[in-house]
Parts: sequence; structure tokens; C-alpha cells
Amino acid sequence: MFTQVVVHRPRPEFRGATLAYLQQATLIARSVQGIVEAVAWSEGDGERLVLTTTWESAAAFTAGEDALFDLFQGVPFEEWMLEPLDVLLLDEIPPPAPQE
Repeated sequence: MFTQVVVHRPRPEFRGATLAYLQQATLIARSVQGIVEAVAWSEGDGERLVLTTTWESAAAFTAGEDALFDLFQGVPFEEWMLEPLDVLLLDEIPPPAPQE
């Protein structure tokens, strides 16, 4: 598995718009080939909103990332956010092999 984590820290006046956008984006992202799961998260105090997409593999992400990024065209992140988006690309660390 491969996971992309995108941390959004919206300006207070754009929090609602950011949240609504992320909710819509998760619905659409779930139809992108190779995505296993797409979820929007809110930090307890609501300051940060997080979008996670889990992919079948890093290769699936590479193959499908353009379709995912198309969802974000025209979104005024520079206006909405207090700081640039923080993006993490995470490879799954498999559990150790059972010892015999």
C-alpha cells in the first residue's frame, strides 16, 4: 500500500469552503482507479484538515496521480490557506515475516 497525506491549514474564513471541498473530493477520488480509500479528517481543534488517499501501490499512485490532481485544478489554495499544503508520501512498512 501507498498513502498520500495532505495537510491543509485554512484561514478561518475559508474553513467551511475547504471542508466542503475536501468532502466532495473524497467522493470523487474514490472512483479513481488504484485508490483503495480516500478520507477527509479534522484535527480536534479544527485548525488542520487532512486528506488521505490510500493506493494499491506506489505504482498505482504514479499511474493515477494526474486524475487525482485534476480534482484540485482551480481551487484557490493560496487564498484559502494560512501556509502551503504539507504533503507526505508514505510507503507501507510491512510487518516482519513470521519466524519459524
